[in-house]
Amino acid sequence: MSRLLLILGGGLALGAIVCGIQFFLIRAGRFRRNPYLGLPGYSSETDKVWTRAHEAAAPWIGRAGVVAAVSAAVAGIGLATGAGLEGRDVVTVASASIGVIAAGLYVFGANYAAHQATKRMRRRR
Repeated sequence: MSRLLLILGGGLALGAIVCGIQFFLIRAGRFRRNPYLGLPGYSSETDKVWTRAHEAAAPWIGRAGVVAAVSAAVAGIGLATGAGLEGRDVVTVASASIGVIAAGLYVFGANYAAHQATKRMRRRR
C-alpha cells in the first residue's frame, strides 16, 4: 500500500467533508462567524460582511468539495488496485493534480467571489 496515496486520499476526503459542511451551513444560513473555518480575512469583519462573503463564495466552496471528493476517490481506487507502490505512478499524480485544482478553487475562486461581493460593503464603512 502506498503511504502517499493513503495520505492524499485521507486528506482530500477530509477536505471534501469540511467543504460540504461549510457549503450546507452557509446555504442554511447557520454558518456563524469564527476564526477557524471559512474564508481567511473575514473573521474580523462585521457579521453582515462575513455572511455576504460566504454566501458569494458558497458555490466555489461546493465545487472545491466535489473536486476534492473526486480526487479522494481516485486515490481510493489507486489504493484498491495496488497502484502507487512505486511512488510516482499515474494514479498518484492524477490524485495530487486534481487535489491541487480543488485547493485552487477554494483559495482563488471562493476568495475572489467573496471579495467582489463585499467590495462595496467595505468601501462604505
